[in-house]
Amino acid sequence: MSREALRTTLASLHETLNETSDVDDETRELLSSITTDIQRLLSDDGSVVEPDDSLTERIADISRDFDAHHPMIGGLLQRLSDGLANLGI
Repeated sequence: MSREALRTTLASLHETLNETSDVDDETRELLSSITTDIQRLLSDDGSVVEPDDSLTERIADISRDFDAHHPMIGGLLQRLSDGLANLGI
């Protein structure tokens, strides 16, 4: 998955979350933290960013939580995780 495809998936995640009303504030904050970390890793400012080893772990954990109640969000999170892995992040 390319960086642009990851950005598109991230945008889809934001859009889907904005349309979902039954996600608690703590979970929204965790998702916000994850998306901020992904955006930092995908930045085009030329800086070298070391990936946070826990990022993929956090994505996997929250993805499992969403799979049962919000399969679309869980799927988007899995696509992000796979895409980051494909880029070596």
